Amino acid sequence: MTTNEKIALLRSEMDKNNLQGYIVPTGDPHISEYVADFYRFRHWISGFTGSAGTFALTHTKSGLWTDGRYYIQAEIELSGSECELYRAYEPGVISYVQFFCNELNEGDRVGVDAKLMSNSAVKNIQKEFNKKGIELVVDCDLSYIWQERPSLPYTKLFVLDEKYTGESTESKVTRLREKFTEAGATAFVTNTLDNIMWLYNVRANDVHCCPFALSYALVTATATYFYVSDKQLTDEVKAYLDKNGVTIKAYDDVYRDLAALGEGDAVALKAASTNYMLYTSAKCPVKETADFIENMKAVKNSVENENLKNAYIKDCVALVKGFYKIYNAPDGSMTEKDVCDLLLEERGKMEGNLGASFDTIAAYRGNAAMMHYSPDENNSAVINKEGMLLIDSGGQYTDGTTDITRTLVLGDISEEEKKGYTLTLKGNIAVCSQQFLRGTTGSCLDILARQFLWNAGIDYKCGTGHGVGFLLNVHEGPQGIGPRMRYTYPLEEGMNLTVEPGVYAEGKFGIRIENDVVVELKKTTADGEFLGFDMLSYCPIDTRAVDKSLMTQREIDWLNAFHKAVYEKLSPYLTAAEKAWLKDETKAI
Repeated sequence: MTTNEKIALLRSEMDKNNLQGYIVPTGDPHISEYVADFYRFRHWISGFTGSAGTFALTHTKSGLWTDGRYYIQAEIELSGSECELYRAYEPGVISYVQFFCNELNEGDRVGVDAKLMSNSAVKNIQKEFNKKGIELVVDCDLSYIWQERPSLPYTKLFVLDEKYTGESTESKVTRLREKFTEAGATAFVTNTLDNIMWLYNVRANDVHCCPFALSYALVTATATYFYVSDKQLTDEVKAYLDKNGVTIKAYDDVYRDLAALGEGDAVALKAASTNYMLYTSAKCPVKETADFIENMKAVKNSVENENLKNAYIKDCVALVKGFYKIYNAPDGSMTEKDVCDLLLEERGKMEGNLGASFDTIAAYRGNAAMMHYSPDENNSAVINKEGMLLIDSGGQYTDGTTDITRTLVLGDISEEEKKGYTLTLKGNIAVCSQQFLRGTTGSCLDILARQFLWNAGIDYKCGTGHGVGFLLNVHEGPQGIGPRMRYTYPLEEGMNLTVEPGVYAEGKFGIRIENDVVVELKKTTADGEFLGFDMLSYCPIDTRAVDKSLMTQREIDWLNAFHKAVYEKLSPYLTAAEKAWLKDETKAI
């Protein structure tokens, strides 16, 4: 069935439900960034495979709204269908809410399965629709038209030992209670999967590359509840949760239990990450607060950070072994998909590896201009001894989650590529080496990464960095580095972040250099406490594209010191041939 045929089928169901419009978000009841296959209705209906986007349609028009990471990819994937690409966040581009306001009339109805959207998002839509007299029908799930839909996953849970987490569930719940009590609440509810896995020290495999079980959590002043399918429980998990005072209940019981809270109760939650139907289930007062669990887990404890350092060493060893084979492969003997398979294989040899933390981005030449491009069996370029290959990949380990990008120079490159690479590297060094006063946010640091590119009239249409979970999401908040309002959370010791500026020239090349760092206290002076970054990812940076004439001596010294540390940390785990290759790759420039 073609995309246009699927759209026609959806319009037929809209007619039956007296709807003049319909919204298909990227989402599940847990407001996840990455969703289980069962919830990929937006992908099925539109053909767009990216992780972020909203499909919206009326009886005469349809559109897909996505962000700058996916503009090029979406244009390709939507080609041949009636669906129009709307480049969200670009000047002059209307939102999908404005789209409906422009296309529909007073009294018209727009349907959405509001369990797949946050309360904040639904309220914002209703606010705009009310101005036009458009009704939003919130409990309208038309995904039943999806034939041969994947089934719901029920993978087995396992306990993540406290030698990795550094803290018991009981201790985490006690801290959580202190926070919501201080906020004047008697309970806290969350549908956010990484929050729940972190709080209960369990993991599963319900979502591709994300070690989660579809579940909910409700903590009151006296009780702790975990809502999950009993199909996913093991005796070990039951025993651990029972020991830590956690009561296990059926997955959907959270809606009933939340509604049953009394008049004297008040439930705390984060409106932007709580699904609308869960939020509106509460009959007691609701206190919209920060996400207390998100903020707690963002600050890794000393045990987690020591484990993360181990995970990154293993991950960088796997990458070096993979890079060695890529550089030494005969011309034209490998494809992008081969690179993905190779790195998955090398990571799989590492102790405690549980797979990839996301689908590897192995993008050769012009494909790398698509920030989240990922090859498959039917779409995989042959790699030759020329140009550049961008590799963004990561692993899930019992001792942490990793995320590293390197751009490999395989042969001759243009002066434009060399300049873009060097300016990207300068931005990466500027952030990684910067000290900053306590209270500084990621939005303040963003300009450090972009300054050299901006001075050359270049920009990248995404953030500069994000937090990374601990055997959780590869993208984690609230910390981050970027220009928008969501990056205004102060950086604290123990938080880890990526630093990944880049250059993306459509149809030509893509460059990204991503290091991973953890925040630590650097010094205390009369003017306050100054924080900075400690390096986690010791992976060689290809110097073949570095234009030394654009580098300062301080930057050159930083790069040489970094490469000295790379060799010292990784060489003990390599064969003689790999060690000799790494020695050459990390020689001073």
